[in-house]
Amino acid sequence: MSKKLVYRIVAAVIAMALPSMALAQQVNPLLAVDTTSPRATIKTFQQITDVIEKAAIELQAAPSAANQAEVERLMQKALSILDLSQVPPTARRDAGGDAIVFLVDVLRRIEVPTLEAIPDSSAFPDVEKPASWTIPGSEITISRQIQGVKKGSFLFDAETVARAGEFHSLTKHLPLRVPSRVESWRAAQLQLHGWMIPSTFVPSLPEGLKRTVLDTPIWKVIATISTILLLVSAVLVLRRLTEPRPEEYSPASYVRRLLMPAAMIMAVYGAKFLVSEQINVIGTFAEMVEFTFAIAFFFAAAWAVWFAIFVAIEWIIESPRIPDQSLDANLLRLLARIVGILAVASIAAYGAQQLGLPVLGVLAGLGVGGLAVALAAQSSIENLIGGLNLYADRPIRVGDFCEYAGIKGHVEHIGLRSTRIRGLDRTVTSVPNSVLAKNFVTNYALRDQMLFHHVLDLRYETTTGQLRALCTGIRTFLSSHPKVRQDISSPRVHVIGFGDWSIKVEIYVYVDATELPKFLAIQEELAVAIIDLVRKSGAEFAFPSQTTYLAQDTSGLSTDRVQSLGARERLTST
Repeated sequence: MSKKLVYRIVAAVIAMALPSMALAQQVNPLLAVDTTSPRATIKTFQQITDVIEKAAIELQAAPSAANQAEVERLMQKALSILDLSQVPPTARRDAGGDAIVFLVDVLRRIEVPTLEAIPDSSAFPDVEKPASWTIPGSEITISRQIQGVKKGSFLFDAETVARAGEFHSLTKHLPLRVPSRVESWRAAQLQLHGWMIPSTFVPSLPEGLKRTVLDTPIWKVIATISTILLLVSAVLVLRRLTEPRPEEYSPASYVRRLLMPAAMIMAVYGAKFLVSEQINVIGTFAEMVEFTFAIAFFFAAAWAVWFAIFVAIEWIIESPRIPDQSLDANLLRLLARIVGILAVASIAAYGAQQLGLPVLGVLAGLGVGGLAVALAAQSSIENLIGGLNLYADRPIRVGDFCEYAGIKGHVEHIGLRSTRIRGLDRTVTSVPNSVLAKNFVTNYALRDQMLFHHVLDLRYETTTGQLRALCTGIRTFLSSHPKVRQDISSPRVHVIGFGDWSIKVEIYVYVDATELPKFLAIQEELAVAIIDLVRKSGAEFAFPSQTTYLAQDTSGLSTDRVQSLGARERLTST
């Protein structure tokens, strides 16, 4: 039958259907879906498809969002009569809708027993056993579901749904056995569109654009591709306007990054609304489009969740108590990555399930692959655990002055794998966290006070009185100095021994300083004052010196000569 004839039939049907709208309004809007037996399923299928036909005619006569929503609601009821367990969730709307259309055309062209001849629930008393009924002379089967949420329901089985298009191809040339206002649901479905497209649009198109490609009219393919390209262009323009600089790591930067996946999600929803509900693509092309939309949606959702997690973490890090490059900040970012990876993996697994991929097999493969990666990344994992140990013990922080393995310097960065220490000679040493966690680390920044410890070398000519006066004077000076700590112990100033060239006086006190610049200033002040006290006491600092005693050899000399020389000695000092 030509498409022109189909449109004439549809127009005639619309004209005849307008007076009969009251009949459609008499249908219970809460029409129940009864699938307790093959008889109930067939009866429900006939009732719902009749109402769908009336609603579709009304939509063409008076396009509106409400009328289209009514058609969609009724179609969802019809889909509940099909076993779509073997169809990927993302394709169930399109594949199920096609199956409904095919079955309507088929059942109106083959001989179907009367409802009284179709078995009811009494024919299948054991509700726990599998049961099925096949329309005589066909392979269309209604089977009882033995598991799942629809357990016990009699539905058109999965094989019937999969072969509905095949059944339609074999029977579409047969005449109608059941009176119908639409000659072919499939023919009408090909050109059907949503309420936003004017009803005069399709009739005004050239015949070439009404031909089908991948079970969809060419005009719908062109409209779909144009819609997708338009939305993709809008998203790319938004990305161009909002993309942050690569070096930016702040909540505002991640919010701008979040705009891109959020725009993608909105674009996918907008495209699905226009393509599925307004353009109304069908068949193989519709399945391809739905598959593409699903991949784009789950990709954008994973992308959005990833950046949303980092927005929250960066907001926490930006608080004044957490330095940007500190261990706490790096561990928070590590936590964000772990949570993000888990969230992305969950979304990917759910998306794979919706697309009909074998999730369990993929997870098993990931388990084996994860073991191999764990073995290969043993060193990295050890460093990661070492970093966690550093976080637990907190021996060092960014900016601390510390000593490790003879290296003194400031901690410049604490990463997930290693810690960088900038030495006093401005060189940078990277130490793996696993090594750093196992060795001794001296953190000078954790001192609550600093030690002033010096030993004075005084000349041996210094008298005991001078020594006592000097020690007392230094002790009194240190006890009265405001920067010298008195709470731990009194300043210690004592003669501690006799060296090769000096008398040694030890000064041992703590000063109120925790940072090196402040300590050096206090140390300078104390040292200058002690020099003055030494000089005022009459004592002098000793310099390294050596005294050598030389005696002449008198062997072989006469007695008189020896006596004349006596025991004369020459003293040389250096």
